[in-house]
Amino acid sequence: MKKSIVCLLICFVLLSTQLKAQQISSVQVQTDKISIGVGIGQEHGGFGINLTAYPIRNIGIFGGLGYNMVGAGYNIGLKFRLIPVKPTATVTPYAVAMYGYNAVIKVTGASEFDKIFYGPTFGIGIDYKSYSKSKIYYSFGINVPIRVPEVDEYMDDLKTNHNVEFKSGLIPVTFTIGFKYILK
Repeated sequence: MKKSIVCLLICFVLLSTQLKAQQISSVQVQTDKISIGVGIGQEHGGFGINLTAYPIRNIGIFGGLGYNMVGAGYNIGLKFRLIPVKPTATVTPYAVAMYGYNAVIKVTGASEFDKIFYGPTFGIGIDYKSYSKSKIYYSFGINVPIRVPEVDEYMDDLKTNHNVEFKSGLIPVTFTIGFKYILK
């Protein structure tokens, strides 16, 4: 009986030592802590810049400031990235949740009717590096803005009371394309 208990304890010690050795020898994927970039889309405030900081390895805080065809546009938010397991991986999927501009009405020839609307937006995308240790990467994303009813009401008012003709409606999704440089 004592022999079987001693053998069982030795097996547990050997098993835990082996598991610990596997954990120490695993290579961790290098990730950025701060990046800055330029691009087009809500994450950049329109045509503008984006600064992202990662206080937690998988969760970043970002801000974008730019020009959205009517005026200054901004968005702030959280970026949740799924760090790949392979150290040589070049693609990192992500999801974003942000607040800022998410609709712009621009009336040609009547800038007094131009208006920017604000609200939440959610999206997904990928960050792509040409090779795993590169300090430069590209972001590609698709976002779904949650627009307030005032956007449609304003467009209806412009059509009805100001004879504004819209050649197209607002698209239900927006896109982001960016070029980023890792600072740290």
